[in-house]
Amino acid sequence: MKRIIFLFSFALLILSCEKAKIEPDPEIPIWLQNRISHDKEIIKSNPQSGLDIAAWIRYNYDGHYYFEYLNLLSSAGPPTYNYEGIQLKFSQETYFAYRSNRCCKYYIWKGPSYFEIDDY
Repeated sequence: MKRIIFLFSFALLILSCEKAKIEPDPEIPIWLQNRISHDKEIIKSNPQSGLDIAAWIRYNYDGHYYFEYLNLLSSAGPPTYNYEGIQLKFSQETYFAYRSNRCCKYYIWKGPSYFEIDDY
């Protein structure tokens, strides 16, 4: 009898709990959330893709967020994007000012095999 009451109580508890809605993080743009989800799917389907040792890093510069994609397999500098998803060109003066004055490094996402390195 105790077992039936316990199971009934447990089932009632599960059914009465409202599922929490997962809201998108307003500090992470939708294009980046989609990109990270896509990369996770690729890692699942192809663990040798090299995406597992990559990371998305957010920096603050001039009151705005910028995002860098750092893949440890790449010898090129990390591509940098503004909040709207537009890539900064390495030849732009804005890029050099950004690189010199960025602050507040924050990891948005790290691949499962990513390891931190000193600033590049």
